[in-house]
This record gives sequence, structure tokens and C-alpha cells, in this order.
Amino acid sequence: MVSKVEVPDEAPSRAGSLALIAGALALDFANTSSGRGGPTHLDHLREPAHVVAWAEHAGVVDAGTAQRCAARLRAADPSFGKLLQDALALREAIYGVATALAGTRTPPQRDLATIKAACARAIAAAELAPGPEGYRWRWPTDPPVPETILGPVALSTAGLLRGGDLSRVKQCAGEQCGWLFFDLTKNKSRRWCEMSVCGNRAKARRFARRAK
Repeated sequence: MVSKVEVPDEAPSRAGSLALIAGALALDFANTSSGRGGPTHLDHLREPAHVVAWAEHAGVVDAGTAQRCAARLRAADPSFGKLLQDALALREAIYGVATALAGTRTPPQRDLATIKAACARAIAAAELAPGPEGYRWRWPTDPPVPETILGPVALSTAGLLRGGDLSRVKQCAGEQCGWLFFDLTKNKSRRWCEMSVCGNRAKARRFARRAK
């Protein structure tokens, strides 16, 4: 049976419409949980269908593949039975590693091990196929497998850790936000996930304090 996270009296998931502001697929995936640590915390991945919706929204899979994934969920395909569980485990491992890097701390070994295991499953399920820009990993789409969704996220994480300037991994300075991003500014000065959201909220709070 496909697992589901029961969260009563909570706002609808925005998995299919969340802002993709992180500059890295792995970090956008980590951002499927909003307002961590605060009263407005909302997990947007509460059932397997939300994982599929996010994957289509983020461009991990196309509409046809998303529909085939959804059909397998409706049919209670055993191969998709752990999609939500594995997605959440990978997301929390990415979040743990990225927040440690943003805080100039050593990432937890258990999170690195989770990412390593996800990468191993991803590569085992993929083919190395030629494309216009060289060889790329490709996952089956008809029929799809869970790694069709989670594989690109796992390998995006590995690519970020192996080839990225890790000093550019940042966490939004917004109060009770928690979102992550890869800072592409020339002088590494970006502070907010979105200036129009957390940046403006911070300005409004500062204005209110001065007014008092």
C-alpha cells in the first residue's frame, strides 16, 4: 500500500507551484518544506502524488511521464510503495547537508550516507545514453520507476557537492523561512530566498520597530 503522511487541518500542498529559486535542483527539492521551525511550517510532500506533482513542476519529468507515475500510484504498484518515504529521506538528508554547509559546519555523516545510497539506486536504474551535449544518465519513462523522479535529484546533490563552490550554499535569512539557495551573485551577497517575499518582510519588520 502506498504510504501517506497524515497532516490534519493543514493548508493544501503547493508542490506543483512552489517557487523554484534555489539555483540547484537538489536545493529546490529541499525547499518543498516551508517555514521550518515556525508556526507556519508546511510540508508540501504529504502523499506520493505530491512528489510526482513537484517533479513535473520542476522539470524532472514531462507531463506524460508524470501521468504514468500517477497511474502507477493509483494502481498501488508495489514498486512505487516507498516513493514518499524515500523522497522524504532524501529531502531531509539534502537539507541536513546543505544547512550544515550554509553554517560552515561539517555535514552529518548519516545524511551523506543517505545521499550516497540514493545515488547508487539512481545509477543502477539508469542508462548512460548519448545526447546533444554528451552522455547523460537517463531513466525509464514508459513505464517509469521511482528513480525516474528521485534519480535526477540524488545526482544533482552529488554534483553540487563534488563540483560546486560550497561557500555559495546559503540559507535564507528570513525569519522562520529555512529555504536554501545557491548564491550566484558576484560577491556572494544574496541573503534572501526571494527579495519580494522574505526581503520585504524583513524591511517591514525593521520599519515597524523604528516606528515604535
